[in-house]
Amino acid sequence: MCGFVGSIIPHTSSVLHHRGPDGSGQLATSLSWASVSLEMTRLKIVDQRSIVVPFTFPYLGIVFAYNGEVYNWRALREELSDGTPWMTECDAEVVARAWRRWGPAALDRFNGMWGMCLVDEREGVVFLARDRAGEKPLYYAPLGQGICFASEVKALPIRFEETPCAELETLEFDCLETTPFKDVRRLGPGEYLFLDSPKSIARPQPKTWWTLSSEVDESMSWARAVDETHALLVDAIRLRAAAEVPVAVQLSGGLDSALIQAVVKSDRLYCVTFPEADNLTAARLASCGREIKSVTFGLADLLEALPKVAWHLDTPATWTAVCQWFMNRQIAEDGAVVVLSGEGADELFGGYSRYRALYWLMEMQADQHLEGYHSLCASLFGDILAKMLNRGGDATLAHARLLVDIFGGKGDLVQRMSRVDFHTTMACLLRMADTMAAAHSLENRSPFLDYRVMELAAIMPMRWKVTASESKAVLREVARRLGVPGVVVDERTKKGLFIPWAAWRGEKGWDRSSFAVAMREAWRKVFFDG
Repeated sequence: MCGFVGSIIPHTSSVLHHRGPDGSGQLATSLSWASVSLEMTRLKIVDQRSIVVPFTFPYLGIVFAYNGEVYNWRALREELSDGTPWMTECDAEVVARAWRRWGPAALDRFNGMWGMCLVDEREGVVFLARDRAGEKPLYYAPLGQGICFASEVKALPIRFEETPCAELETLEFDCLETTPFKDVRRLGPGEYLFLDSPKSIARPQPKTWWTLSSEVDESMSWARAVDETHALLVDAIRLRAAAEVPVAVQLSGGLDSALIQAVVKSDRLYCVTFPEADNLTAARLASCGREIKSVTFGLADLLEALPKVAWHLDTPATWTAVCQWFMNRQIAEDGAVVVLSGEGADELFGGYSRYRALYWLMEMQADQHLEGYHSLCASLFGDILAKMLNRGGDATLAHARLLVDIFGGKGDLVQRMSRVDFHTTMACLLRMADTMAAAHSLENRSPFLDYRVMELAAIMPMRWKVTASESKAVLREVARRLGVPGVVVDERTKKGLFIPWAAWRGEKGWDRSSFAVAMREAWRKVFFDG
């Protein structure tokens, strides 16, 4: 976990110490067409030496600011070794050498998460890129005649002004290119910006270098689905558990975190639980016999923390962020630096309860005894899909339909919904996981978002995910192989991070929408009224 901010004119500002308390620095370099200023903070995960940041590799002609990690860097290092001595023992130099050999195509070889800015002084190019799933953030905005960019919105050296954001009204969070800050945009998952002239920074044109496949391999057998998921997921977990610093696991008692713990068998386990909503009992069953530190808080604690949460989030999100705030604070206090969590499993493997509702709608359409109603069912599917996505009321339903049109694409109803969630719900979950970890100088890692796991899940037939009797069927079978207790494997209730908001207040109307109002108010106060 690191952070950076930069501009392609010599003017920078940083408030990112929390992202990298182990080192910081700034530099300026000149290209033939622009001056570039970079500022970076570093969190030491690999190579515990004090390394000057931003990274400078004179023998490559590259200056590099980086947030994240390429987990397969050791294998790439062997491939890239050509007799030239290595300056460091970390992945940043591997990324720089990979760029010099392969250019933008190097991204295809990386297994990891990143937001990066690479300045190629030889070619006069600034290259901004984001990982496939969007685990690491990267924002950019105009700055005079130039452009600025950063790991967090608050670090951008601009004046903040609120602007309408349609998906924020529809979903309670923003997740696409636009943000509720005027002129501030986010680089999308699997996108890069290639900047090599004044024209390119005046009108940035993001390019997509990776997308989740919409093609399904209907010939994939159940045995293949289970075997490959098992092998790839175990390897993904082990890759992300490897670190030179203490690693903790967020354990909810649900299937996803139980799978992670079954592989790593960590002694650093944390669970958010409440008297009104007990997660600890189930988490203990998934702990592999290890002790769990329970984390809890009340309404007064939440209201006190909410402005801090909103500030670190940059833009409004859901109450999951509050749970992560308190859990990560405890994890950091106990000395861990890396935390493993289960983001992505639901979207990739059909875990949300709404997928089962859509499954039965499809079964209804396929029922020949209801043939006379098939056209009616088909006409309703689009509205049903939109309403499941929409959280803001009928006034924004049109925008929900727009999201469905953009991301629905090919496939059956469940496949379309999972693809929508991958680009919307998951984007918010990843932003919360990243920022709430970074707020406490932690790095969050999500094994289910290993690109090999994502690509396998994308082509896997939906029948191996959602069935008449269960969701995430293939993950449940993998869990059985790994020895996850049957009571956890067979649990049908979706377990996630939530707060007993209504129970705390004991008042009608204190639902998730009222929390969204409270979050929005806190966000406005810290960014516009402070």
